[in-house]
Amino acid sequence: MSTLKPTEGVRLAKRVADILKCSRSEAEQVIVGGWVKVNEVVVDEPAHRVTDEKIDIHSTAQRGKVPLLTVILHKMAGQTCLPHGRTHIWTNLTPEMRSNQDRSGISLTPRLLKMLHCAAALEDAASGLVVLSEDPSMLRKLEDERTPLEHELLAEVQGNVSPDQLLDMCPTGLKTSISSESPQKTGLRMAFKGYQPGYAAGVIEHTGLRLIGLKRVRMGRVLMAPLAPGQWRALMPYERF
Repeated sequence: MSTLKPTEGVRLAKRVADILKCSRSEAEQVIVGGWVKVNEVVVDEPAHRVTDEKIDIHSTAQRGKVPLLTVILHKMAGQTCLPHGRTHIWTNLTPEMRSNQDRSGISLTPRLLKMLHCAAALEDAASGLVVLSEDPSMLRKLEDERTPLEHELLAEVQGNVSPDQLLDMCPTGLKTSISSESPQKTGLRMAFKGYQPGYAAGVIEHTGLRLIGLKRVRMGRVLMAPLAPGQWRALMPYERF
């Protein structure tokens, strides 16, 4: 915590704006986004006052222009996509659960975490790919019912699946195929446009099959692999859904 008196030094936002030669509002976005370090410590408060401290600004922030953050996460079964749930997915967004595939360099500060909203949420019982973003245009795209993304899921059901049951799991707009079989369980691959929690499970259970597990592995062109359960990484600017 800073020991400066409120009248000492200048606001960090002013110092960053001077360094980047950008507007004060752009500088505040860079700071809140976790791209600025003061004496090697990330500071996300634009009003933080500085004097002669060392200011480091991540190379991603050029003239105050930084991409809004979008994160993909491998949700575990039992977790909720609701921010106020007891076992919500935001608890996974820690340095320890960060994938070694993440190359963004972003620091997830408490302030930034509060700005991340979940799009196309999974039901609590399901696992797999979820997306959290602070970008309003990204959130709108992921939930746009006029041009819905294709979602790919892997399901496991108890026992074998008959040809009639497989046919019943292929209503208009839903493609279902068998990916693995054993006497104990059958693996299914399902792909459909848009995502409504409970839809895939309802289609399966309507045939009389017992659903064991459901995992989303793809949204549009973005794959969950190779994230392990609970892991996360930032989406790179060149990646598109």
